[in-house]
Amino acid sequence: MNFDYSSAKVQLEKKVAELREKPFLPEELVNLISNVAAIQLEAQQHSSPEIPQDLAPADQNIQGRPLLERADFTYDYKQACELIHQLAELLGKEEGPISESTAFITASIKSGELDLKQAFKAYLETDDDFFLGWADKMPEAPRTLSFLVQSALTPSIKTVAAALAGKLPEIKADTTKRPDSAELDFELEQPAPRNHGHCPICGSVPFMHTLHHKQGFRYASCSFCHTEYRVRRLACAYCDENHADKLKFFTVEEAPGYRVDVCDSCKTYMKTTDFREIAKISIPALNDLESLPLDFVAVKEGYNRGTLSVWGF
Repeated sequence: MNFDYSSAKVQLEKKVAELREKPFLPEELVNLISNVAAIQLEAQQHSSPEIPQDLAPADQNIQGRPLLERADFTYDYKQACELIHQLAELLGKEEGPISESTAFITASIKSGELDLKQAFKAYLETDDDFFLGWADKMPEAPRTLSFLVQSALTPSIKTVAAALAGKLPEIKADTTKRPDSAELDFELEQPAPRNHGHCPICGSVPFMHTLHHKQGFRYASCSFCHTEYRVRRLACAYCDENHADKLKFFTVEEAPGYRVDVCDSCKTYMKTTDFREIAKISIPALNDLESLPLDFVAVKEGYNRGTLSVWGF
C-alpha cells in the first residue's frame, strides 16, 4: 500500500487540534510531538531503505515467528542522520534540561564521541546499556538521545514494515458460524486474528489496542514498526492470559472513547481506543497522549505499562 502523505497530513492536523483542547496536556508537549510527527510524515515520503527479502517462512510466521527480527530492520542512513540534526534543532529551541542535553548530544556527534551508526544499531538491537550510558551523562533529561534516535529511524522503519505487510501469510478465518450468515461474510473479508499478541512483522509488543467495525474487532498497534494487526478479543497482549476472571477494564470521564484493559496475572495494562460511536480522528501514537488520564489511574491501581510509548517515554 502506497503512503498517502496528503491524507496523513490532514489527519495529523485534525488530531493535533483535538489534543490542544485537552487541559491535562501541556501546550509545550503537544507542540513538540506535533512538530516531530509532521517532520516524520514529510520524511516518510522520501525514505528509501532497502527492503529485506530474507523473511521467515509462512508456516513459522503463522505460529508466531516475526517476518523480520527487529535487529534486522534496514533504514535510510543518510535520511536518519539528517533527521537527527533536524530534530536536534527543534529540541534545541525548548527550554531547560532537554535543550541542554540536545546541545551536549550535538557536540558529541561533532567531536566523534557519539557515533550515530552505533546509536542506530543500539536502538534496533534494544541495547539498553548503550542508552543508559548516555543517560548517565544527561541526568536531567536522560531519554533525550533515545528520543532523537527513535524519532529519526521511525520513517524508515514504517516504510519497511509497510512493504513487508503485503508479504504476511493469510490465516484462515473461523467458519464455524452459519455459512449463510451475513456476519460471517463480513468476517471472511477481514484478516483473521493472530493467536499471539506480538507483532507479526517484527515481533515487538503493541502499545495500544483499537476496536474496529460494529463487531468490535480488536487490533493492536506495534510499539516498534507501527503495524496494525488483528488479535483475539480476549487475551493479554503480554502474558497471553485468556481467562475472563483475570481480565477486566475500566474507563474515566476525562478520556471518552478510551478504556484501559488490565491483566491480573501479569499486572500489566493496555489502553484501547473505541471511536466507533464518536466522531474523532484516530492516530494510535497520538491517541496514546490523549488517553493519558487512564495511565495515571492504571498505575495508581497497581498495574504497569507493558512498553514505552512510540515516543520513547
